[in-house]
Formats: sequence, C-alpha cells, structure tokens
Amino acid sequence: MLRIVQNRSAASAKSYYSHAEYYGESQEMPGRWGGKAAKLLGLEGTVDQPSFDMLCDNLDPRTGDPLTARTNHDRTVGYDFNFHVPKGLSLAYAFGDERIGRVFEESVEATMREIEQESKTRVRTSGKQEDRVTGNLVWGTFVHKTARPIEGEPDPHLHAHCFVFNATLDPVENRFKAAQFRDLKRDAGYFEARFHARLARRVKDELGYDLRRTGRQWDIAAIPAELAKKFSRRTAQIEDLAQERGITSADQKSELAAVTRESKTKHQTVDELRQSWRARLTDEEAQLIDALPSTLQPDGGSAVDAGPANTAAAVRQAIHHCFERDAVVPERKLLAEALRVGVGQIDADDVEQEAFRQHVLAREIDGRRMATTAEVLAEEQAVIDYARRCRGAVRPLNDAWQVSEENAWLSDEQRSAIRQLAHSPDRVQLLLGGAGVGKTTLMTEAVRAINDGGRQVFTFAPSAEASRGVLRSEGFETATTVAELLLNEKLHDQVRGQVLWVDEAGLLGSRQLKRLFDLADGLDCRVILSGDWKRQHGSVERGGVLPLLDRYAGVTPIEVRTIRRQEGAYKAAIAAMSAGDLASGFDQLDKLGWVRELDPKSMDQQIAADYAELTKAGKSALVVSPTHRQAAHVTAAIRARLREQGALKSDDRELLKLEPLHLTEAEKSDPAFLEEGAVLVFHQNARGYQKGDRVVVHGSVDPEITSQSSRYSVYRASSLPVASGDQIRLTAGGRTKDGEHRLNNGATFEVAGVLPSGDLKLANGWIIDRSFGHLAHGYVTTSHASQGRTVDHVLIAESAESFPAASSEQFYVSASRGRRSVRIYTDDKAELRDVVQASSANTTASEVMFGPDPHYDRHRKQREASHTPSLAPVVTPTHEPTYAR
Repeated sequence: MLRIVQNRSAASAKSYYSHAEYYGESQEMPGRWGGKAAKLLGLEGTVDQPSFDMLCDNLDPRTGDPLTARTNHDRTVGYDFNFHVPKGLSLAYAFGDERIGRVFEESVEATMREIEQESKTRVRTSGKQEDRVTGNLVWGTFVHKTARPIEGEPDPHLHAHCFVFNATLDPVENRFKAAQFRDLKRDAGYFEARFHARLARRVKDELGYDLRRTGRQWDIAAIPAELAKKFSRRTAQIEDLAQERGITSADQKSELAAVTRESKTKHQTVDELRQSWRARLTDEEAQLIDALPSTLQPDGGSAVDAGPANTAAAVRQAIHHCFERDAVVPERKLLAEALRVGVGQIDADDVEQEAFRQHVLAREIDGRRMATTAEVLAEEQAVIDYARRCRGAVRPLNDAWQVSEENAWLSDEQRSAIRQLAHSPDRVQLLLGGAGVGKTTLMTEAVRAINDGGRQVFTFAPSAEASRGVLRSEGFETATTVAELLLNEKLHDQVRGQVLWVDEAGLLGSRQLKRLFDLADGLDCRVILSGDWKRQHGSVERGGVLPLLDRYAGVTPIEVRTIRRQEGAYKAAIAAMSAGDLASGFDQLDKLGWVRELDPKSMDQQIAADYAELTKAGKSALVVSPTHRQAAHVTAAIRARLREQGALKSDDRELLKLEPLHLTEAEKSDPAFLEEGAVLVFHQNARGYQKGDRVVVHGSVDPEITSQSSRYSVYRASSLPVASGDQIRLTAGGRTKDGEHRLNNGATFEVAGVLPSGDLKLANGWIIDRSFGHLAHGYVTTSHASQGRTVDHVLIAESAESFPAASSEQFYVSASRGRRSVRIYTDDKAELRDVVQASSANTTASEVMFGPDPHYDRHRKQREASHTPSLAPVVTPTHEPTYAR
C-alpha cells in the first residue's frame, strides 16, 4: 500500500527519523537521500542527522538560512510516503531471501522518481492563481524490516518511509518554495498501483516467485494466507481497535496506529528475532519455509507470461469494472484498476497505450484528466437522440382535458402540470418534483386524465420497494419494476400503444433508460418519467442522464415545487434544500433545535431513547444513517432499549444472513474476488444451475460458473439475531415458504417469532424459510433505501465516521422523509454542515466530453425565475472528444 501522511511538527519529524530510532540493531537500515532537489542542496548518499534536522526546521543545510519564505509554527514540515510489501513477501525476506530487499528498494525509488516528476508549487504572483510543475523534491528514504512490537516482540514487515520535505525549487522564480502535495495525495492510489505492478513483476520474473491475487491484493503463492496472518499481529490489533471505535478510513487508521504503537525494541538483533520467529512456526510451516528456495520457478514465476494479451485483458476488465456504475471516472482510477488486476503480468508503462487502443476517451477538467468510453458516450447520445426525435412527434394524450368541478380541488400548480402532460405533443415527458410536493396526488389525477383520453397508463419504478411497495400502497395496483417490464414479453403485449409511467426515474441507469426507450419505440408507447433527479439520489449504475434530456434534447421538465409534506419552519428548511441551498436549510433546522451535537459515546443511546419514545406513542419513525457500519451499532442500541421496555423479547435466535458484497460484473467474473466461503446465489437460470441455486466457494471456482457472472450475485454468510417483536427488512426479493406471497426487496415486517424448525414467522402470519437469508434489522436504513418513504419523524445518525458517505443528496433525502420533524445527531455540527453541501451526483460522459452550454444555462435561469415552462433549445455539441494518450 501507499499511505501519505502529513507532518506539521518539526520536533516530531526529528524524533521519528533520529539515528536512535532507525539504526538500532540492524532492524532498520541507514536512510538515503533522494530527489533532484536533494542534489541541488548538496545532499547525496546516507542521511545525516544535522542536515535532516535543518530541513525539518526549514533551513538550507548548506548555509543555515531559511529555505522557503515562510516558517510558521504550524507549517507543514513534510509528508511521509509509506510503501509496504505483502506479508508473505516480508516473511520470505525475513527468513533469508535478501534479494527481495534489493528489488523492493529499487521499486520504491523508481516510484518516488515518478512522483517527483509531478511535483508542483503554487504561483500567486502578478495576479496568477495557478500551480506550476517543478519536477524536483527532497526526501529521505528509511527502510524498515519489522513492524511495531506487540508485547515486546515485532513481526517481520518490510516497508519504507520516504519523508518528503515541504520544499521544491521553482525553476521560473529560481527559489525554493513550499510544494503543492494536494494532487499527489489525490493520486496516491495510482502511484500505489504502479509501485506494486513494478515490484510484483520483478518478484515474479527476476526472483522466480509464483504469485497469487486476492481481490486487488497480491502475495507470493508459496506462503499460505494463514501463515501470513500469524505474523500480522500489529495489523490485526489496529483493525480490531478500529472496528471497536467505528473507524473505517485509512487515514484515521494511520492515526490510530500512531497513538497505539509500542516503542521499538533495540535489544534484539535480526538474527535473534529470526530465531524467535522460527519458534512460532509449526513443524509443517518450518518445512515450508526451509523448502522455499526450491519451490521457485527456475525460469520465472507464473506459467502465464507477461505480454500484450495480458495487458489488453487487464484494461478490458478495468473498463468493465469502472464504467458499470460510473459514466466518467478519473483516468488514473481506470489505469490503477488495470494495474491491480494485471499485477505481476503487465508492465506499468503499457496500460495507457492499451487504454487508447480500447477507445478510452479522456479530457482534462479542472486540472484532472477524466475518462469515459466511446460506448458510454454513444449510449447517452442514443438516449438524447431518441428524446429529441420525440419532441412534437405525436398527438396529445388528451387535449380536451380542462379544469372542472371534479378536479377544481387541485392546486393551480397541479392543474397546470396535468394540463401540460395531457396536452403535450411529445412522446417523452419529464415531471420534476422534489420530496413531499404531492406527486402521488398529481399522478393519480394525471392518470385519470390520460385514461379519459383513451390511453391506459402502466406504472413502474426502478426498485421493488418503490414499485410493488410504495406505488401499490398508493393505489397503483399493477405497479412493478422497470426490470420486469424489460424482460416480461407478456407484459409487452399489454403495454403496446399505451403509456409507460416510471416514478423515481432518477434511479434509472443510462443502459436501462436506453433499453426502456428502445422498448417504447418498438411498441409505440408514450413515456412519462417522474421524480427528483436534481436533489435526490441517482442510479447505482452509471446514470444521471435525465438532466441531459433537458440540456441537450430540449425536453423541458414540467416542474412541481410547492411542498405539501411538511409545514411551517420545517417546510421552509426543506424548501431551501430543494432549491440547492443546503447550508441555509441546515441552519434553519439547527435554529429549530433539531441538530444535536453529542458525545459519540452517548449518541447511539440518545437515538435509541428517542426512537423508542416515538414508537411507543404510536408515531411512525425512521432512523437513517449514511453507512451500514453506523447503522449496525445504532440498531444494537435501539434493540437494547426496546428490550428494556418489553417491546422486544429476549428469545434471540441466530438466523442465516446473506450480506451482499455488491461486486461489479467484472469482479464477479474474476475468481480472485470470490473469497473463501462466499455464497453465489443465482437470480437467473444458467447452464447447470436454476434460479435460486446457491454455490458456496471452497478453493478454486469452476470457470463455467464465472463465465456466467451476470446470472448470480455474491454474498458473505453471517448470522442475524432475531427475537419476537423485532422489525426486519428484506434485502432481496423472494416468496414465502408456502409460495403464496411475494417478498419484496426493501419491505419491512414485524417478527412474531422463530419457529422450532428455524423458520421465521411474521406478525401477519407469513412464514419465511430459515434458509432465505436476505434479512436485516429494520430499524435503521440508508438514505438510498429511504428514498420514497414518508414517516412522522425521521432521525438521522450522522457522526464523523459517516462523513465520507455524506452528500447534499444524502442529507436532503434523509431530512425530507418526515411529516412532523427531523432530528439530526452528530458529534461535529460544523463539519457536518460543510460535508453535506458537496454533491455526489454522477457526471455524464456527454457533459465531460462536450462541456456546459451557456445558452442552456441562460434559458434554465430564465425558466426558473419565471417558473413557466417553455421549449428549451436543442444543443449541438461543440467539443470533439479526444482519445486517451
């Protein structure tokens, strides 16, 4: 891995990189200077303490004068670039293969030189606000052989710290200035992938080791995973503590490691440590270690030689993976993925040209190259072209519809929306409405108007909960999923020539929308797409294309803005968020006293107490959290509180729980991602398997299975404690044990109890087979799963551990679920206010390749100011996409 850790303390830097810390008893090796700037400062060879200390104090080691212009007390001294090798490789090195140390150091040095080439400094002179490439840095590289000790004894752990000082020579101004590390930190994953591609290739080709890959990690095949784990006590210690404290980010784990580490032991030599390590081996493990050199391939490692075919396959898989859920990704994210899946088989310098050959498109946006593919762009253009052709192409659905006594109770806004839907000559129409604006009422009356015009309306939604759950509960009895519409040929006969209304259409991916349009075109159907794709969550798959129909095809959305779900100050806060002003909406909720800053230790208990109080009073309540991890410990607190009140029995039984791993198609087809014990559940018939069949992974996976990856999903088996009175949520669809009732993904039920057979009995009398597995507690949900739901009170658990998953869409969806109130619980109110203002909306290939259009933006602002619909101009792209380098 490659971690980049900022250091703001000169004293800390001096202490951490002192002779006493790093040269004791041969556990570490003397540091060596690196970088072009080091040579400019007269620093070469072994790191000397006086020069290192002077650089920590921002002094020129040649003269003692200040090196850069500013030396603030809290200045960034530098950044620690940490390079680590796989544990098995560390063990092979620790037990005698000294060659590994050489290729490791050379791989680190080569990667640091690549990083140095992209070093920059800020330019703030003559009115400029830009970054300038300098191409020079100064660092000290310190190679370590062991990890921090556990109970006085370290484990083998080959790694290097490259401490890069915050100084670079500006070649234009000819002076040393502070470096700009932001872009280097941003691209750490890319440089990490290049380091590992380089190291693994040399370990395989030069040293003769065979390699194995587990997901995006690799190691030498000769060391079993269990043996490597035995010598990873420090990692296990940090992971256990992180889990206990709810820490998930790599940066936070690094901080945790720093504050929990034991002092290095200086009294043991490497030979003494090696004897101690051997004592921890079983006889079988000792024999494996002793036989290690004889297990190596004489002419290189893996039987599959590196070459163009492997590079092409790695890039192809990376494209497949990256563009399943995103239409646009940073180019370096794509390249890093190719390097990881092809580790040991491809050269780090070959992937860019191969991406070009496979028609990856790239364009620089705000100083960063963003990538898409010709296929993704063509898919979006097909959607745009169809919508454009559909403008003014058909007769209105009911041009005789007028306001009457029967619909006079509707608001002016609702009547205007229905009139536009009924009178429009467009085959594709968009209905845009924020959360709580009364779309259901509008939809019901619009369907009646369309029916009166002689057409039948069939209703759909992207998810089972939104269609068979929400829509059916609101009176649309035949509502089903878009996926079923696309696959069910009998349904095609029914909808021919009629109207397809898709609610929550913002959740449609671009591929699914294209298929919907193709179907509508072939069956002569009209299409109405309704939802809120501006503020709410978009598709899990690559999507975000609905705004393109407005921007590029001129299909102007019919907008409904008046909020009806909330009232008073709560309504005003949600209205501000709906208009895009998250900060104002947050402040209004805070003014109401609904944003509570609590100590993390008491937060879960407070949420549990409030939830229990509301439900006991007969109010509907929903707890929302951005992450599953936080949801888990809030759920535990709620169940404990309900048990105290007697609402939940103490008769817990452990039921099978299948946790979805959410692998992409590319990952599912790659055996390296199918971990031991994983459960493959077929959701479609396949060669040799029926829908519903399950395969548990043990050892290698039959290629016949992975070749059919689109027909199964992958889960991790665990257990779920369930008691009488519990609320459970279904995480996949199915049927009850007797086959009489459909179980919809996302539906929530009360538990009557667990039968002696292990089957689950629901309060409504339904029985779910004990092997069903697609279960979770139903007290806390993510904002994605909550979209479309309405309750009296919503409680948002959003501590700092969830901030990485926070966004404007997440916060708006969560806060707008309630009728009466929303309560936000956090341990950092100011930081939460900042993080919820950032959007997580998907970027489309068309927007990146063709750029914004000023005519559209002017038209949109005029339309929003007047709130009157009009025909938007059809935009013709003016930018030609460019292929990747």
